[in-house]
Amino acid sequence: MRRRSGQVLVFFALALPLIVLPAAAYAVDASVTASAYSRLVEVTARAAEDAAQQIDITRLRAGGGISIDVASAALAAEQALAAAEPSASVKDVAVLGEELRLVTTETVVLPFSFFGSPQVAVRAEVTARIAPGYDTPNA
Repeated sequence: MRRRSGQVLVFFALALPLIVLPAAAYAVDASVTASAYSRLVEVTARAAEDAAQQIDITRLRAGGGISIDVASAALAAEQALAAAEPSASVKDVAVLGEELRLVTTETVVLPFSFFGSPQVAVRAEVTARIAPGYDTPNA
């Protein structure tokens, strides 16, 4: 049996552009998307914590207990998100009693976009709860 030199070279010349490069491009796109998603979740969690601290003072002074002011919470969430991640946007702020749900989205531009759209939208949903500190000071 004769050995043919150059067969490996032909194999790599065909395999590299058809298999290896698309797989590498997909890996880079996937890691960029995962990184953007992770950052968005982190920023959304911080924004939700800031928003959950917006207490409805009028209700508290009227003796209605501690609750979240929806308008102030939405504004605080938008400001915190804009400061930390300007390309992200607030999609929904919902308050149910002592719990706040914040939904955000961000469009990520893919470096290679080999398998389709050059952009992908990532979405984060976080819940924060207001917790009163104490009723009366301990003297």
